[in-house]
Amino acid sequence: MARIVAALRASLFCTVPIALFGCAADVAQTSQAIFGGVDDATHTNVVGIVIQGGAGFGTCTGSLIAPNLVLTARHCVSEVSGDGIVCSRFTQNGVTYEPSLSAAPYNAGSFLVTTDQFITMRSRFYRVLDVWVPDNSTDQPMCGRDIALLRLSTSVQTVAPIEPRLDIAPRVNDIFTASGYGATNARGSGSGSRRMREGLKVEHVGLAQARPGLTVLTQEEWLADTGTCQGDSGGPALDELGAVFGILSRGDARSCSSPVYTRVDSYARWIRERGRAAAMAGGYTPPTWVEPPQARSGVIGDECRTDDQCDVPLQCLPIGTARRCTTDDCTACPTGWVCNEAGRMCIPDPAIPPPPPPDSGVSAPDGGPDGGSTPGGMSGGCSVNRGAQRSSGLAALAGLAIAFAASRRRRAR
Repeated sequence: MARIVAALRASLFCTVPIALFGCAADVAQTSQAIFGGVDDATHTNVVGIVIQGGAGFGTCTGSLIAPNLVLTARHCVSEVSGDGIVCSRFTQNGVTYEPSLSAAPYNAGSFLVTTDQFITMRSRFYRVLDVWVPDNSTDQPMCGRDIALLRLSTSVQTVAPIEPRLDIAPRVNDIFTASGYGATNARGSGSGSRRMREGLKVEHVGLAQARPGLTVLTQEEWLADTGTCQGDSGGPALDELGAVFGILSRGDARSCSSPVYTRVDSYARWIRERGRAAAMAGGYTPPTWVEPPQARSGVIGDECRTDDQCDVPLQCLPIGTARRCTTDDCTACPTGWVCNEAGRMCIPDPAIPPPPPPDSGVSAPDGGPDGGSTPGGMSGGCSVNRGAQRSSGLAALAGLAIAFAASRRRRAR
């Protein structure tokens, strides 16, 4: 549980180059970028957000999910109470700590957005017309509600938007890429440059408690292993097909570990509603993701957008360049399918040539997933022991509740 309780000691991952504006207190404990990352000229739809105020400015990261719509973190658009991030009321050594609450959003004129890789005075900035947050989220606990949308004054024409993953929940061991505009060292230098890190992993999904009644992750959140720091707040977790399924909320400010993400799928209905409104305001055809997919019975190999489009117990998982119905039980791969190299799911056997295109005059081979027959016989593949990895994230999230409380008491003296 050590890593889960790190969320109690966490700070919000925005960068504050001058004076605090747009971030909660304690954000300056450490200041590093995508930890161990590299320059990111690839994800041009991961945007930099400048938050302006009378006393200074701050920066966050967001995802352009439609031509005039940016997905980011709630704490990037409003103040959050408290010295650290507390998800539920608890008492430690006679001291009671209250949940961190989100204030009302700042005025839309406080924000500028850029798709440039480097945030400079010469960057092309887009102004913001609307700041949207979920209903009934103001003056409420921030944990699990750390999500916001910015509607731009002008549609971005030069960048293809990121698709939000609204219908598939995160899974333990999902692999993702993080991207953001954080700083590169403890002095705060290097902030404003988009960087990324690949090969990160989901370690825990949903509710987690350090002890009964002491929540450190809500049902609407998930935990990763490492990879993000200040300035990366609001930045996306991009899955293997490039869809955003997590919004960076917070993490251990001292080590840039234990990043906590808000689940995009938990807010699917709200994101779809705002997506329709943004499209109407922008005068463009709404993106396909604003309409929920219809359930159907898909067999192994069928393309899908959600698990509801696959026969039980199949799941909708990324295979190649698309999502297809398959199984994560590598001992149950049907004929013509094998366990992938990561040992996470069954994929078409790469040794079997693909079927010819329609009307090519070449007959497809008999049997197998592409031979016109329903997969039947099961062949042995590789087995996966998920238990050790599933529990490692929890085991790595637990002793910092006391450290958090102790540090609060030291500051109060």
